[in-house]
Amino acid sequence: MKIIKKAVACLAVCGSIFLSSAEAEIIGISFPNYAKNSWLIQGQFLQNYLEEDGYGVSFMLADNVRNQKSDIRAMIDSGCDVLVVAAIEDKALSEVLTEAKKKNITVIAYDKLIMNSDAVDYYVTYDHYSEGVKRAQYLVDKFNLNERKSRLNVEFFSGALSDNVARDIYNGEMSVLDPYFESGILGCLSFETDFEQTTARHWNSTAAQRRLRHVISLSQYQRRIKNKKLDIIISSGNEIPGALVKTLTREYGYKKKDLPFITGQDCSEDSFSQIQQGQLPMCVFKDPQTLAYMTKVVVDRIYNKGFVTFPENSSYFNGVDDIPTYVLPVSVVDSSNVENYVTAVQEEKKDLSFIRL
Repeated sequence: MKIIKKAVACLAVCGSIFLSSAEAEIIGISFPNYAKNSWLIQGQFLQNYLEEDGYGVSFMLADNVRNQKSDIRAMIDSGCDVLVVAAIEDKALSEVLTEAKKKNITVIAYDKLIMNSDAVDYYVTYDHYSEGVKRAQYLVDKFNLNERKSRLNVEFFSGALSDNVARDIYNGEMSVLDPYFESGILGCLSFETDFEQTTARHWNSTAAQRRLRHVISLSQYQRRIKNKKLDIIISSGNEIPGALVKTLTREYGYKKKDLPFITGQDCSEDSFSQIQQGQLPMCVFKDPQTLAYMTKVVVDRIYNKGFVTFPENSSYFNGVDDIPTYVLPVSVVDSSNVENYVTAVQEEKKDLSFIRL
């Protein structure tokens, strides 16, 4: 906890956080610096797992693409052996990663697939498409869409346009919901249902709030008028669902009973609290400790065998190559099981030694 507080304090005065450890095989970690402290916490999980195995770690959080490129170059120049990168923008790093490839540095894409680069060796992520499917199927079941006769109005608030994760989630959602839009059981009064129309730059909650005001003004949604009521908001990101609730309650007079059904993503501590208080109906949980540990296992295999073969033999195409990929499952959390997940995430450290490659 002290480490987190120190690092958070640094966020206020510098563009990147840099944490280093004793000399050993050096692993560079480059993550974004947004979504409150989410990426800081994920990076520290990964750093701790690596350091426990004797690796040296350089961990940097970047505020923007320019800083992330600079951080990665610094890690390359310092002689790191492996780079673990969660890209701020998925198509922005091909040039700097070419420098890593020239120096035979192994590159692992973390959570987000780095696009249009032949320097990416491995990808460790969650099943984001399945996340979208699970959220959409939850709505199908919750509102009994297969038997429903009257229309429900839906609006989408997706993640960043520059993030393939956001697109994968959206594609998963629409694979389930498209037939209901075509049949008229679901409608969208703003007519903004294309992915590009629904995004928020860098998953920014303020941008999502701004778009919500635009959608309400454009569509003339009313709290309690049939066929003009906003029934469902399909929302991505850690912070966006809560921000949308604040906008509806503080600016448009929504009471708890008036609020649309809002989906969530990632299940931060705030999300769990909102579910417990009845403010957020559901979210999809993606365990950051498991992703960090799986990445550490991949690093171990690189050092011990020189290559990694994932058991599923799965891959994602990044526009250049099919990248060997390890995909972790996701799970739905709502009021029926939230307490179990709260207990699980409150564990400071899980025993994940059963994970093998």
